[in-house]
Amino acid sequence: MSGGDLEAAREQAAAWLMRFHEGPIDLEEELELELWLEAHPANRAALASVERAWRMAGAAAEAPELVAARADALKALSQADRQSPRGWRPELRHALGALAACLLLIVATFHFYPRGETFRTGIGERRMVMLDDGSRLSLDAASAVEVRYDGERRALRLLAGRARFEVAKDPRRPFTVTAGDRMVVATGTAFSVELFRAEMRVVLYQGSVSVLEDGPADQAPRHVVLQGDGRTPADRMLAPSTALIVPTGASAAARLETVDTARSSAWEQGQLVFSDEPLGVAVERVNRYSGASLAIEDPVTAALPVSGTFNAGDTEAFIDGVVTLYGLRKLRRGETVILRAPGR
Repeated sequence: MSGGDLEAAREQAAAWLMRFHEGPIDLEEELELELWLEAHPANRAALASVERAWRMAGAAAEAPELVAARADALKALSQADRQSPRGWRPELRHALGALAACLLLIVATFHFYPRGETFRTGIGERRMVMLDDGSRLSLDAASAVEVRYDGERRALRLLAGRARFEVAKDPRRPFTVTAGDRMVVATGTAFSVELFRAEMRVVLYQGSVSVLEDGPADQAPRHVVLQGDGRTPADRMLAPSTALIVPTGASAAARLETVDTARSSAWEQGQLVFSDEPLGVAVERVNRYSGASLAIEDPVTAALPVSGTFNAGDTEAFIDGVVTLYGLRKLRRGETVILRAPGR
């Protein structure tokens, strides 16, 4: 079976799956299905593959690109007047093919990530990259993003640091950013993703995103949930000018914070702005701009809140500020400056 025939089998499998979800099939349709399944072994394999993807993507069913693809498929299915799958018109085949591709993408991206081009910045360096589809990628200092584009996917992976993504609209080719064991799914929108030792942060500037977490290979990706009831998908509450903070760890509950988007993106203009940020988080950001790294060795000191605006790379001004504010001690160990609370 040729590549084109395999694609047609997958599209017809998606068509049958959509028909199943409308309600029970009648005797004539059951016979048509059996004839199609028996026509070639690849047809049965295609139906099993798309059905498995549908089931596994249940947690991601409200992702924007799946909603758009499913809406197109349902509209085309309605216009097809319930004709046989073998006779459905090209617009229906296209819509169902897009839906099948989206389903398979959401499940596959966590577990299959072919190596692509990697964009990096060094300590103190920032970089802006225009991607092939017109999306814009802005990298903070000491950051790295791997980019893999093909005909069906725009899959990126944040390897370190922070990046902002301004996504060109292409609802048939979802845009995903994987960071650790979490994934942000978007179509046309603007957001940033940042990795720390103990958490991941997503700041939404415009549009909407879905935030999923990985699990076993045979289970569906799940929505990251909010602290409290442990059931509410966090991305349902994630609006522009809001940050989602997801602690490191399996199935860790997330929290939301309101942010000033102008201040939160000040790093793109060379400033670091903190508003009641934990000192440990602030130190990780400062270290992206300094060859002499800062370190904190106890959680009490790391949790101290920090506010203020600093020029990126002016590490001494940051140290002087927090030392004066909290009476911290400075200890030098080679190129590392350790900050300690009095008596520790």
